[in-house]
Amino acid sequence: LDHQYCCLILVLEVETCLFSFLILLNLCVGVAACLVPVRQKSSDSGPSLQGPNCNVDIGVTSDGKTIVCYHPTVDIPYEFTQPIERPDPTTNTVETHDQVLKANLSQEVLKVKKGPTIEELSKMFFTTKHRWYPVGQYHMRRRKKDPLKDR
Repeated sequence: LDHQYCCLILVLEVETCLFSFLILLNLCVGVAACLVPVRQKSSDSGPSLQGPNCNVDIGVTSDGKTIVCYHPTVDIPYEFTQPIERPDPTTNTVETHDQVLKANLSQEVLKVKKGPTIEELSKMFFTTKHRWYPVGQYHMRRRKKDPLKDR
């Protein structure tokens, strides 16, 4: 099977069965993808895959190059949920509209970094001070855009 065909099989399985697959490595390089179930103890102290409420399956393709995990979403009853407490920005003086809409930037971020002065630039590059002053719009408009070619 080619790479596109294997991806199509996984997409169809995801859409029809509502499974979420996690592909960790390359998917089938010219080899048929038969899933082989794998269950091994992990050295991590993370959540266990052996619990009664755990519906997680881990598999490896027959060529051993792809690891596929099946982990459906866990349905939590609404009675067991709690609302997230958010302070009211109108009554709380700490949370004002300015803080909610804009990021709080410190004065160091807003402070303009000063570069070298015109005198320092002229000494550094051995030029006159006039080279570093901006040219006005009047002079820029009067400058010829296409200079005459040498004969």
